Amino acid sequence: MCVMNRFIGFMLVLLIATAGLAQNTRSTDAPKPPRPAYQATKKEKKGAFAFLKKKEKNQGKDEVAEFRARLQKVYKQKAKEERLADKPRYKDPTYFGHKRKPKKRPVGKQKFCKICKIKH
Repeated sequence: MCVMNRFIGFMLVLLIATAGLAQNTRSTDAPKPPRPAYQATKKEKKGAFAFLKKKEKNQGKDEVAEFRARLQKVYKQKAKEERLADKPRYKDPTYFGHKRKPKKRPVGKQKFCKICKIKH
């Protein structure tokens, strides 16, 4: 009988411990949304030895040079597109998007074109 009481007591303690550990420990507060990032550039963090670092004076000039290089590429691409637009395959509407003019076939022999979706 004594062994049975000890077993029931042990099971009761084990049940209470399991129920206690099974409780939800998560917070009921809603998580905070992230702060909005309005900075265009990152600010440098200042440390204890910030006075040892040399400041770069040409940083703004380098950015301007990179910007001008990108503009040159854009202008070059636009000039190339304008040169291509002067070719007859882009000017003449009878080309219908083809590299060469499509052949004019008789009505019975016309085929459906996959490029321009017209029969010719």
